[in-house]
Amino acid sequence: MLANISSFRALVAKKEKIKNFSIKSYIEYSKEEIYKKLKDNPISYLSIISSNKKTHTNHYDKIVKNLEKFKEKNILKTEEESIYIYQQITNKRTYTGIVCGVSTNDYKNGKIKIHEKTIEKRENLFKDYLSICKIHAEPILLTHESKENIKIYIQDKIKDKPYIKFKSEDNKIHILWKINSKAEISSIQQYFKSLNLYIADGHHRMASTLLYDEENNKNNNCLAYIISEDQINLESFHRIIKKVTKKQKLELLYSLKKNFSLIEGKANLLTGKNKVNIYLEKKWYNINFKSSSDKLIVQILSEKVLKPFFNIKNIRDSKMIKFIPESKFKLNKIDSNKNILFCLPQIKINKIFQFANKNETMPPKSTYIRPKLRTGLLMLELK
Repeated sequence: MLANISSFRALVAKKEKIKNFSIKSYIEYSKEEIYKKLKDNPISYLSIISSNKKTHTNHYDKIVKNLEKFKEKNILKTEEESIYIYQQITNKRTYTGIVCGVSTNDYKNGKIKIHEKTIEKRENLFKDYLSICKIHAEPILLTHESKENIKIYIQDKIKDKPYIKFKSEDNKIHILWKINSKAEISSIQQYFKSLNLYIADGHHRMASTLLYDEENNKNNNCLAYIISEDQINLESFHRIIKKVTKKQKLELLYSLKKNFSLIEGKANLLTGKNKVNIYLEKKWYNINFKSSSDKLIVQILSEKVLKPFFNIKNIRDSKMIKFIPESKFKLNKIDSNKNILFCLPQIKINKIFQFANKNETMPPKSTYIRPKLRTGLLMLELK
């Protein structure tokens, strides 16, 4: 038996207000942008979650009060039981998938597969948020192996008039189609019953929802956006090692030349298996680790370079390392006199499936996954 998907009663802003209410992920805003948005647009989701409260509990209480105010002012409403098709159009590509509920029990029983370890502290922090606020404002991202009947259904459905369509401030187009027919919802559920579901992004939110359910004897759904493997966009996560001494650089180059294949030359960011590009002192080097193991290049880099040369044993905690998604990488922003840049190849989606199917996890920051989803577009309230 594989994972089940469910319809849900979305908490959503009224059609004429949804463009101004929904936001990019909170972490994508600078302090200046948050201040300006709060000033210019008092009905955005930022107005609900922004607070000067000093403790998490007081902050969460404030969020609950703000949500109630938005409901009382008829900015937010609760929809009938539905599943949604959501399409996001960027200047580079289009993502189309299903927004629905997925069960914490399916996650607990391994029917929703993972490829990343979670951190207990982060799990508990979001669990505490859920215990008070009782709302998912942003879906986790799930993926599955490509299935022709789902693809045909979605392609046919998006020919209909959309429920909501708007362009956001970052020039992305967002389109929703609402499916509230019980017969149609049942058909969609049958399509997905033959599939394994894999968490692409949102491991901590899924784990925290399960923690909340177990503590409160509940059985909630987690809000999810499910897209096919051919819709997922996987980018490299490049590494910058900060404040490297001249001596460390010389020792690193000497050792890499001695033990591996190191070639000085031009940048080739689309490196192959076991290859990494290094940028230091305004020069590019290509290193081939020549490993015959099935280890990911991020693992090999950590074992052969980051740990022995820079004493980086845990990349989550180290202040020496910074991660840059491939699409946000700008060479002119790299100070190669003080730092070393390691450019890594992309990881394919089948690698994520392989790790998940073996119940194995990948190292942190192995890959940067798109699409990044809009917060407050569709929300799910917990019991």
